[in-house]
Amino acid sequence: MTESFAIRQHFSDSAQLLHECADLLAEPLANAAQGILMALMSDGKLMIAGNGIYASMANVMAAYLVTRLQQDRMALAALSLCNNPAVISSLNNSSSDDLFARQIHALGKQHDMLCVISTDGQCRNLCQAIKTAHERDMPVLAITGGSGGEIAALLRDEDFWLNIPGDDALRVMEAQQVTIHALCAQIDQLLLGGL
Repeated sequence: MTESFAIRQHFSDSAQLLHECADLLAEPLANAAQGILMALMSDGKLMIAGNGIYASMANVMAAYLVTRLQQDRMALAALSLCNNPAVISSLNNSSSDDLFARQIHALGKQHDMLCVISTDGQCRNLCQAIKTAHERDMPVLAITGGSGGEIAALLRDEDFWLNIPGDDALRVMEAQQVTIHALCAQIDQLLLGGL
């Protein structure tokens, strides 16, 4: 009985947080989708960064935008800053704080947009990436949890913030994955309309 309860509790806790997020994030998510689409339609690209499991989420989000989520559509310019092993290992040997910032210096331009994904918003290399993006006049989308940490403090009025309430890293991560799905689906909806 105890094992069964723990399993049910896992699903129940996740569902409760997702329900909270539906109310909290609907409007900010719609605004973020519009911001991403504006950047892409201005000949910009979405550069996505995250650490650990969030590097995988960055790769998946880029794949959804370049290929498709559920419907066929034109390819969208999205680039994960987490998937070039030669660049990442070279930068890790010098300073991991510059891991994403150096790539933004090399590849980022004014109409691009940066997306960072983090559980608690405390990653120094993501904070440095945000500072670098702002230097290049790039807006930022932050997908965080908890209080949003230092990442939230760095955001400007023109930036976008999708923050998952709660400090349980697993629940936040689950909700962030759903948030990414909803964001990509909203971009598709804006592009494809009622098709």
